[in-house]
Amino acid sequence: MSVELIWIVLGIVMILAEFVIPGLIIIFFGIAALVVGLLAWWGALTDTTYQLWLFGILSGGLLLTLRSRFKPWFQGGALVADTQTPDDDYIGHYATILEGFENGDGFGKVSYRDTRWDAKTANSKPLTAGDRVLISGRQGSTLIIQKDA
Repeated sequence: MSVELIWIVLGIVMILAEFVIPGLIIIFFGIAALVVGLLAWWGALTDTTYQLWLFGILSGGLLLTLRSRFKPWFQGGALVADTQTPDDDYIGHYATILEGFENGDGFGKVSYRDTRWDAKTANSKPLTAGDRVLISGRQGSTLIIQKDA
């Protein structure tokens, strides 16, 4: 197998690996390997040392300049806990205690929309499994609950 073909195959494999290992990093190494392979195929790069230097410079340059520009395109539209976005999907709705909260323990698990959530309560009233509670807030992926009045 020729060196040119190795660079091209390596580039394609790295680009495809980005679908398996997300993070928008490996794709830039794959693009650099593909460029080096194509330049070697066309005869513009014949020395292995120059190929390695170009690969390092290209992959680092692409990663540093383009990753921050393209990363927002691939992020989902989920609410982030540290933003000032409203929590209308949670606050004011009811959840059911699954476990925890025994003996006034402030932490446990609740079920909300058929999903298990970590939850905590500010008061020290014991809650039992099956109790209905009101969601009064959210901190990251932890729901803040209070006993339904």
